[in-house]
Amino acid sequence: MFERIFARGGRSRLIDAAIEDICEMLGHSGHMLDLALASLLDNAPLTVDLDAMDDRVDDGERMVRRSVLEHLSVNPQQDLVASLVLVSMVQDAERLGDFARGIAELLPLAGSPRSGPFAEDLRRAAGRLRPLFTVCEEAFRADDPERARRVMATYAEVKVELLAYTERVAASDLGADMAVVYSGAARSLRRVGAHLANIASSVVLPYDRIRHGDEES
Repeated sequence: MFERIFARGGRSRLIDAAIEDICEMLGHSGHMLDLALASLLDNAPLTVDLDAMDDRVDDGERMVRRSVLEHLSVNPQQDLVASLVLVSMVQDAERLGDFARGIAELLPLAGSPRSGPFAEDLRRAAGRLRPLFTVCEEAFRADDPERARRVMATYAEVKVELLAYTERVAASDLGADMAVVYSGAARSLRRVGAHLANIASSVVLPYDRIRHGDEES
């Protein structure tokens, strides 16, 4: 999509900077997710401040908006659709950090270590989603429809798995604390996948259809 909407003669420097900032946000959010999942599933101590790390992701969003605004103020006719796409996609990139941090916020609710089949099922789902950060970045940076479709297809599969997982948790004999932790983590992972798929959709779909079909709140 991007190659079709950028002006002839190449992208502006500010638009290139905005793309790089979104890619950096993806990498940083992926690291946050690694730390949160290690604490959740490996019962490892969380020794970093995820709130401070999320502030860095938020700073990236501000930088993207600033770059796009500056670009449009100088040359509003160049790369207009690309600018609109970037402003939309940076919202998804910012939310990735929020949901990674949200997984860690569930930890104080757990009355016991996370182990057993529910923990392992969640680990498998997370293991399918985590590589999508890199694939999504590659697709977004290189305007690669094949990689973008891989992100979207994998998310669609994992979403079904996580919804079924939540139903199993609800029907189980888990205590209320662990049911809340596991179901809350599953929802956060669904949202992570949804935001990655939204970003990937910008590569393969026209502007009026990006993010279409994601009706979760």
